[in-house]
Amino acid sequence: MTSEYNDSQQTNEQPPLRNEFASKRVVKRDFWLIPAYVGFNMVLIVMLLSITMRTLTYFFGPMPENEFKRSLLSWGQIYTLMGQCLILLLFYLMHKKTIIPLAIQRFKDLKKHIVLIIVVLVAMYVLQGIYGWFIELLPEKYQFDDTANNKAIEQLFTVKWIWPILFLDIVIVTPIVEELLFRHLIIHELGKKLTYVAMYIVSVLIFAGLHVLGVGASSPFEIGPYLIMATGFVVAYHFSGRNLATTITLHMINNFVSFIAIIVPIIAGK
Repeated sequence: MTSEYNDSQQTNEQPPLRNEFASKRVVKRDFWLIPAYVGFNMVLIVMLLSITMRTLTYFFGPMPENEFKRSLLSWGQIYTLMGQCLILLLFYLMHKKTIIPLAIQRFKDLKKHIVLIIVVLVAMYVLQGIYGWFIELLPEKYQFDDTANNKAIEQLFTVKWIWPILFLDIVIVTPIVEELLFRHLIIHELGKKLTYVAMYIVSVLIFAGLHVLGVGASSPFEIGPYLIMATGFVVAYHFSGRNLATTITLHMINNFVSFIAIIVPIIAGK
């Protein structure tokens, strides 16, 4: 996990961790994560889905529209998780000599940031509530009951057998991948050259924008919840000394709460 912690936090008996991320030089090879994200998480998924659906149609004939949609959602989620894991594998291979002990140390440091994580999480939910109240005051054409991105995610839960896959993707893997992209690359690495404050802002805007663009948002104000979320992650990242383990944990908790909020009404039959 990347951070600019001074490795002297370790005891004198332990050799200092090798941490190339603490250098003032940009770790340029990490930017391969961007084309990897496009390739593994977008292009590869489309290709595999096309091959899979054509193969299923060839062997079993045309499917009813509802069955086709469910099959598309199911296989799409499987390939999405696979693509995300390939991104993490690439990052591991680029840093396989140092990343495991460094990650362990960063997660050990989390005990110093528990209060920070709780405060940021509560603040995010309070601000989300206030923002929801504000939306109700807007003209009806700008109002929305839920974001288009959330509605798209909820559609995935209509296929119950992929819930374990959704859990792994939404709660575990996606937070790690997104924190590597939006906090590690944009803030920690680009911040070395373009200033951290500027990259804090860029990180918030890109994170929020990508969660709204291309999903058919019905209101421009749908970006608000993601601006709040991204700002919370950046605040936690900053005040933890840019310890990526802190924002990964915060992101996982946030997504876990959302996961539970979706499946509980389904299980309850509401």
